[in-house]
This record gives sequence, C-alpha cells and structure tokens, in this order.
Amino acid sequence: MGLSSEHYGKIYADIDLHDRAFQIDPYPTYEQMRLRPVCKVSPGNMWAVSRYADVKALLSNPKTFSSRALGMPYESEWLSEECRNPRLIGTQDPPEHGQYRGVINRAFINSAIEYLIPLMRSTAENLALKFEGSDAPNFVEEFSYPYIAKIITQIVGIGDKQDLAELREWVALEGTISMSRPSDEYIKAFEKATLRQNEYFLKAAQERRDAPQDDLVTHIINARVKGNKLNDKEISSMLSLLVAAGFVTTIQMLNHGIMLFSQRPDLVAELKKSPELIPAFVEELLRFRPTVISTVRVATKSVELGGATIAKGDMILALLSSAGRDPEKFKDPNTFNLHRTGNKQHMSFGHGIHTCVGAPLARLELRIAFEVLLKKYSSFDCPADEDLDWIDSIFLRGVNDLPVHCSIS
Repeated sequence: MGLSSEHYGKIYADIDLHDRAFQIDPYPTYEQMRLRPVCKVSPGNMWAVSRYADVKALLSNPKTFSSRALGMPYESEWLSEECRNPRLIGTQDPPEHGQYRGVINRAFINSAIEYLIPLMRSTAENLALKFEGSDAPNFVEEFSYPYIAKIITQIVGIGDKQDLAELREWVALEGTISMSRPSDEYIKAFEKATLRQNEYFLKAAQERRDAPQDDLVTHIINARVKGNKLNDKEISSMLSLLVAAGFVTTIQMLNHGIMLFSQRPDLVAELKKSPELIPAFVEELLRFRPTVISTVRVATKSVELGGATIAKGDMILALLSSAGRDPEKFKDPNTFNLHRTGNKQHMSFGHGIHTCVGAPLARLELRIAFEVLLKKYSSFDCPADEDLDWIDSIFLRGVNDLPVHCSIS
C-alpha cells in the first residue's frame, strides 16, 4: 500500500523549484529527492518524480498520466479568448495526438533536414567571427540566439521578416509561463506578444497558399486531419509549438556546452583532436546538463507511483534531468564521460509518444555549431555557474547572458 499524499507532502515541502540555489545547481537536490522518489514540492504543491524508472513509467502511460496538463497555461481563464491557443501535439493524448503528430513527423527525419546543413554552417561561421578580438562577448547575444533563430525562422516561414528582439520577447514569455495565474503585467505582455506572433505565422501560411514551396509550412497547410485541413488556430498552434519547443531549448544547450568547455578544457583539447567525437559529446551533454529539466502530466485516475498514492487530477512533474543522473541507470552519473556507452537512453527529449519530434534537428544544430566553434577556437572561458543570471523556470535550466572569452587556435 502506498504512503498517503499527506505523508509524502511533509517530507519535501521545503523544496522550492524557483529557489535560486536550485536553479544554479539542482543536482544535489535531486540526489536528496531520489531517496523519496515521488514527493510534493513548490510551486503549487505538485508531485515531483525523480527516479529514471518512475519517470519512464510516467511518460509511457498517457492513458493514466495525461499530457493535457502542458496545455493548461495556454488555455487558462486568465487569458482572453482570442489568446487561448491549445498546444497541439505536445498537449494531446491518443488518439488525437497521433493524428496531428503525423502531420509533421516526416519533416524532421534526418534526410528531410540535411538541406539545412549549409545554412547552419555558414551562419555559425559568420557568427563565430564576432569573437575575434572581443574581450568578453555575450555568447547568448552574439551566437546562440541568432544562430538558432536563423534556422528556426527559416523552417516556419518567417525568415528575416521579424525582428529578433520581437521573437525573443515572445519566446521568453513562453518559456516562463506559469501553471498558476501570473501577474497582470505578465498577462498583458504575453497576450500582446502572442497576438503579434500569430500574425507572423498566419502570414507565412497565406504566402505558402499563394506560392507553395517544398517546406514544412506548405506541408502543414495542405495536411488533413480527419479529412479536414487545419484551421488558422491549429496552424498557429502547431507553428508556435515548433518555435517555442525548438528555440530556447537548443539555445540553452549551446550555452551549456560552452559552460562545460570552460570548466573542462581537457574536453576541448580532446574534441579538437578527434572531432568525430562531437556527436558523442552532444549526447552526453544532453544527459549531463539538459535544458529541459521537467515536463508535466495530470493524473486521470487515482494511481500508485514510486510508493505514493496520487489522486485523480493531481499535477505531476517528471524530472527529466534527475532521471539523467540516476545512479540506478547510469554508472557514475555525476561525471561527464565522453566515452560513455548507453547515454542515448537519457530522456532529455522526453520519452514515449511525446518524444521531441525536433530531436534530430536539435542534434544536428548542436553538432554543426560545436564543429565550427572548436575548429576556430582552442579555449573558452566564462564565469562560474554561481555567477551567472539563471532563468527562473521550473521547466528549463539556462542563463540569460553568458560572457565568454575565446582563444584562437
């Protein structure tokens, strides 16, 4: 018989996922939590699941643990009707999930994204030039944001039509949306940015109707679900998901890579000597320092998990980054091992039917960027983690700025 909600709720009631110390380094807290692997935390007195096996079980059972929890903030009553926009695919359960995911699945297989490699490489090379002779440029501003923006906006048909500052504002608001009602100031900014972003997406869709191309947007507007083409709200929802899910996450993985290069110059030396190891570096980075630290589900019925009894309607955080450091799954998990076997079994892209559809794209973006940077520079020096400005989010771990000094090979 599982322990009650009251029992587990008393154990870790003092853990606040918004705490700055947790954002800087959550891993000591995860070690503590894995001793009581399903427990209550702040904010919202939500359940948190920390062990690999339990996280995998949670994400493998959409019938019991529904993904519609992810869409709740975007359909909240605190949003005006015109700004309520359900997140298709990411927030759907079977059978609807499969019907909509099939619309974009083929667009992100390796063979379908290889055409982007020249764009990725030329963009990375041009941006890397900015670091020459500069004392300590902001890597976020000078490389990771413009690099990923160039690729993602190309994919969703925006291209250079939108100012990067506008796009960043919307993405930042998306990334910090709360499961509970935020401030009136946040709501006003979120609604303004959402309406503006939808205009860009729908303009791109109309351009493809007028002049079809061999690209993702044309594919989406011509796709049919249950015999019907997608309406404007569905198109905006799908493109919003693709940008929001693939933008900050990959940007912050680039940042995490540079931070690790700064802490581990031996890795830089080894990767420069053996660039064929860069894909292995990317995979271990995803396990060791993922951007997406959690995802959320809602229980559709009363259920026991990890020794705790979860009630119907309870919200549950699956701690993906804790799962990646679980010693029951990964040997010596707190050590970054470039030659680790089995590291692809991490769940930093999720697991089950909601495994990130853009994972092949993210891996490719990261590989090309690190190839370019490592070819040009021999060392990277940035502030220690505790001296950086970390994003306040229970879902993402990343920094707002990253000063870096690069030395030329």
